[in-house]
This record gives sequence, structure tokens and C-alpha cells, in this order.
Amino acid sequence: MKISDRITGPALSLFGAAVIVGATKLPTVPGVRFGADLMPMLVGIGFIGLGIAISMGAFIAGGGQKLIDLSEWHVPMRKKLAAVWTLAGLLLGIFLFETVGFPLYAFIYMAVLMLLMGASWMVTVIVSPTVVLLLYVGFSKGLLVPLPAGLLGGILS
Repeated sequence: MKISDRITGPALSLFGAAVIVGATKLPTVPGVRFGADLMPMLVGIGFIGLGIAISMGAFIAGGGQKLIDLSEWHVPMRKKLAAVWTLAGLLLGIFLFETVGFPLYAFIYMAVLMLLMGASWMVTVIVSPTVVLLLYVGFSKGLLVPLPAGLLGGILS
């Protein structure tokens, strides 16, 4: 599958703008000179710049390419499901992230993706909760980024 840079460039720029808008809604962290919005803002600016660069490259290269070309997408169904889960899981996360909480949502998202990508059950059961726990502790305790604990709030606080 090949998606034209005429689509990916503007899409990345829009995503960067959405990240910046979302970052402005993050609460401030008391006692810290920089807020929780600093890193998302920098990432959003990076996405916008990358999207502009890709769009300019597509504009300079000229047209003639299909916007979406599915002719070369001959991969196993499991890999196709992984690609669909990557996007669908992110969209689902937008609605469930606050309610379910980062630890549980991230664990489910990562475990399903690992299994679809061909990881064994044993590796998934060990790696997924370990990585999620390290990310949660690192961001919430180390960087003071307020991640929602959600349904596991009583256990993790």
C-alpha cells in the first residue's frame, strides 16, 4: 500500500496542529517552570514542520501518482489487522483514555498489537505490563505529567 505524499504531508500537519490544540488544554504543574504542555507543543511543531516538508517535496516532484495505491499491499491478514488496530485503537483511545485510564488502556492496546504483530503470548504477558508500568511511573512520577489512572486509580495511587 502506498499513500501519496500529497495526503500524508497535510495529514501530518493537521495532526501536529491537533496535538498543539490538545496541549493547550493540559493543566499546569505547580512548582515547575515548564508546563505539561511543553513536550506535546514541541512534538506538534515537529509534526507540522515534517508535514510541510513532505508536502513541499510532493509539490516539487509533481503529480502523476495515485493518491492511494493498494496494488502492492500483499501482506498476511494478521498484519493488515495490526495496521487497522493501530489506527482504530488510537481513535478508541480518544474516547476511552480518561475513563479507562492510561495503564489499562495502554496495556490492552499494546498487548493486542503485539499479538497481531506475531509476538508470543509469553513475551506479550511479560513485556506489555512491564513497559506500561515503566511509562506510567516515568511520566506521572518522574516528569510529573498527569496521566489518568482510570479504573486502576485505587491500586496505583
